[in-house]
Amino acid sequence: MEKETPVHFMATLTEQESPMFTSSILLPAQVAEQFRTPKGAIRVLCSIEQAEEFPCALNPRGNDYIIIVSKALIKQHKLTYGNPFKVAIRPDPENGLLLPEELQEVLAQDAWGNSLFNTVLPGRQRGYIHYVRSAKTVDTRIKRALEIVEKLKRTPRNPG
Repeated sequence: MEKETPVHFMATLTEQESPMFTSSILLPAQVAEQFRTPKGAIRVLCSIEQAEEFPCALNPRGNDYIIIVSKALIKQHKLTYGNPFKVAIRPDPENGLLLPEELQEVLAQDAWGNSLFNTVLPGRQRGYIHYVRSAKTVDTRIKRALEIVEKLKRTPRNPG
């Protein structure tokens, strides 16, 4: 499979019995096979009904892979159980770590904050990125980016 070529498939929303999430997209076996790895979740870029791509993960569940779908995503794309929709996924070259412009600018102006941001684990970085990206206005994204850097500066570090 070419790195940047999206894989398209039809999907439906699937209910999950989990305390962490309630809805997912089950990947067809032939699609999952193209992305299968021997370890954990796989970071991809996903598009629903040809809308703008968003970063997500293909999460292993037994021999299958699922994409966890948030309530916000369901609402945004007007997804309903039992109604098929188009999905496209492709490998995420940034591993879910593509910085929003506002966070990128804050880190570019604060060398210490940038250094601290780069010391946290990728999963935590993705959480910060999501927090900034989920804000609706530029002002709120800037405010959140500044909050993250200040929080990193206040967080005690393990010596050496």
